[in-house]
Amino acid sequence: MQHLIYSLISGLLIISSVMTANKPSQTSDRSVESNSTINENIIIDFSKQSLSSWQIVNDNVMGGISRSSFKRHEEGYVVFSGTVSLENYGGFASVRTQTRTPVNLSLFKGLVVRALGDGNIYCIRIRSVENGRITWYTHQARFRTKQGEWETHAIPFSSFKAEFRGSNIRGNPGLNPEAVVEIGFMIQDKQEGAFRLGISTVSGYE
Repeated sequence: MQHLIYSLISGLLIISSVMTANKPSQTSDRSVESNSTINENIIIDFSKQSLSSWQIVNDNVMGGISRSSFKRHEEGYVVFSGTVSLENYGGFASVRTQTRTPVNLSLFKGLVVRALGDGNIYCIRIRSVENGRITWYTHQARFRTKQGEWETHAIPFSSFKAEFRGSNIRGNPGLNPEAVVEIGFMIQDKQEGAFRLGISTVSGYE
């Protein structure tokens, strides 16, 4: 499968939402042991992917003071790092990118993230097109990392939950993997302090 080429899309539709309180949830991933095999196809290889279209979005959009950066390591992988602050009702940091046109990932059962952890729990976030419109919410799945260890996290599409600004969407509308327009990573759930997540690849698995 060819690597995805990302660029920003403007004019996302924002409409009023019906939400329920969202408590920090259990992780959705299945960590794959080093001696295990999984049939995967690379979607994003950060050793080759341009970072120019990746956008930092932190809680300062809501008055918070969390900080983050997204940079390539000398070994080729990228590092999403910074500091999460709970001051001013903040508490999250994120990075995301969008596609020019919807990408069909329906041939896959889910995504695989190869990550160098710090012990925190992270979200992988997807936004898609539903009924001809880009959804105003995202679908998120959490994966727990281990300090200083590279791990392969297999995350089925069925475990992604619809969320908006930290709250679950009532009815949990399903993810449409046939028309993905955004992918990103986030740290939230009141995990205050410094964080550092290394990411080498994002793949789809069959």
